[in-house]
Amino acid sequence: MMRAKVHFLNVGWGDAHLIRLPSGTVTLIDGGDGSFAPDRDHPLSWMDRQGLRRLDWMILTHIHADHLNGLIDIAIRCEVKRAILPYELPQLNFSTEETEDSSTGSDAGRVSRMLTAYEELIRLLRKQGTDIRWRSDYASAGSSVIWEEEGYTLTHLYPWQGDPLPGLDVLREAVSEDGRTGSERFASLERFFTLSNDDSSVYRLTSAEARSDGVLFGGDQLEAGWERLSRRTDLRSRVWKVPHHGMEDAFTFRLLSAIEPEFCVIPISRQRAWPLEEHWDRLRERSRAVFHLTGDFLPGKSVRLADGPIEVEIGE
Repeated sequence: MMRAKVHFLNVGWGDAHLIRLPSGTVTLIDGGDGSFAPDRDHPLSWMDRQGLRRLDWMILTHIHADHLNGLIDIAIRCEVKRAILPYELPQLNFSTEETEDSSTGSDAGRVSRMLTAYEELIRLLRKQGTDIRWRSDYASAGSSVIWEEEGYTLTHLYPWQGDPLPGLDVLREAVSEDGRTGSERFASLERFFTLSNDDSSVYRLTSAEARSDGVLFGGDQLEAGWERLSRRTDLRSRVWKVPHHGMEDAFTFRLLSAIEPEFCVIPISRQRAWPLEEHWDRLRERSRAVFHLTGDFLPGKSVRLADGPIEVEIGE
């Protein structure tokens, strides 16, 4: 019997995850930072290995380069039938002088580049005729199902209507006519770099055959958002894609207790993981979950984590 497969790719510091149904339908959740290197993968490289040139669903959890940029490569090279994006941007009208910091390493500059990349992704998708949808279309208990096919369901769990979106609030504040100069409003954008994580989506893939075998895709959502989500949703899942690279602001024992995963997939390279190892060791002592780093597997290599109705692998 054919099963759904989930592939967590090693894209270094970043997220890129693919769901492939028995019929061949492919959903991509996030695309990594877009870099091509011998020690890391890229969703476009994965599609090349599979002989694919069409993506049925493209999903972006939030506007950060390590989730967004690889999607641009996909939009250039592949047909994308449908896309679910976080939200439309308010019109950010800043002069050249005000945005000259975008060439520097400032947070405001990085935000400027991220927003430009997001607008480019939307432009490319519209150019090829992709059906673009905003996640607000899936923001309630009665409208949260993205698709339901072949006995499998992908659901948008967070954010829903009424949940805070501090990143979007900062963008709206930056364009408000509140007496500040354009330079002052542009400088306030630097707060978006951190707050965009709070805007991150959470998705879950489940099977009608065994709902407890679900796969939870955490984006970069932080602890406060997970606490809010856990009060309205039973989060128990077999596999948890750990949010925010396994950092302490998102990967906690309290959340492990709520989700009760058998496997935790952490999107990070081994080189960048060492500062977090002590934190992870404390979590391991109190949890039955097995932790896996995507960065431990080179492109074309893989490890099977879970069998059953949903087969889960890191890599190919």
